[in-house]
Order: sequence, then C-alpha cells, then structure tokens
Amino acid sequence: MKKIIIFTISLLFIFGTNSYEELNHLAIITNIGIEKVKDNYQVIYQEIIPEKLDNKIKRNYKYYENKSNTLQSAFLKLNEDTTKYIYFDHLENIIIKSSDTKVLEELEKYFDKNIDNFNIIYTTDNVKEVLKYSNNYKYVNSLVDDNISFREVKKAILEKEEIKMPIVKFKNDNLIFYGYIKLGEKND
Repeated sequence: MKKIIIFTISLLFIFGTNSYEELNHLAIITNIGIEKVKDNYQVIYQEIIPEKLDNKIKRNYKYYENKSNTLQSAFLKLNEDTTKYIYFDHLENIIIKSSDTKVLEELEKYFDKNIDNFNIIYTTDNVKEVLKYSNNYKYVNSLVDDNISFREVKKAILEKEEIKMPIVKFKNDNLIFYGYIKLGEKND
C-alpha cells in the first residue's frame, strides 16, 4: 500500500505541474500603443512588473517596441524579441495614433476571440509618451467617460456602423480626455 501511495505522489510531482508558469517568465502586457509612421506600423508593449514592498505593491514598467510594414509582422517581431511569454489577459487599452480603420481590422485578425475586452483609445500625440505618462496602468481608462471595448468595435465594423472612439491628448503637460472621433459609415 505504501508503494502505491509513494508512486501516486511521485506521479503528481512529475506530471501535476505542467500548467504552472513562473510569474517571472510572463510579460504581463497592460497597454499597447500603435502608431503608423509613414508606411510602417510601430507597436509598443507596456509590461507591468509588480514588486512587493512592505505592505504595498509597487508597479514598474518595461517597454518593448518594434516596427514593420504590416501590423501582423510588427506584433510577431515583438513576440520574438521578448524572452518572456506574452500574456494579454490583463490588457486594458490599445492606444492608436492613426485614423486608418485598417488598423482596427488588422487587430481583429491578431487577437483571439477570448481576448477582446480591452478598450480602444485614439491619440494625436506620440503613443509612447501617452503610455509612459502615468505610473498607473489604468490611468488612461480613468480619463475617458465612455470606454469603447474592442468587442464593440468589431461589432460596428462587421455591421458597418458608425462608432465614436475616445481621444486623449496632452494639454499643458497633462494627459486629458479630448473628445471623440467618429469612425465607419452608418447603414441607412
């Protein structure tokens, strides 16, 4: 009987931890910036690195960036350059500096159907500066009264409806909610 119990426990130790992922091996991406520069797309990941100090958690950030002539290849290059496993489950926002709706269509091809609860926000400023502005990764969310999730954007694109997207920009060295931009065509 002892041999069976020892054998079972041994099997649990060997095979029971396959889904375990060390937190240090994950790049938890909280925000993504996309900017179209001439014919290239520049993509920036904001990774949150939590650090426990006494009774509170300090948030540090690391930024990864790459560019390519297509959005898909910019994402793939970033994923290859990063030594950690890219983890999008805590993605809050994608901040875009481009009025080209093809960016939204490309995002639909890239992101899994299970990961579409993040917000889409536009800016007229440098996306890297917008991402670095605050030490709180949810700060951009707090600026916008009516966040628009990517799920809503996909639905509007599919149904060819007009959608209002929030815009944030810098004014007097402060990041503020600026208004809305209308995208898409309304069906009559």
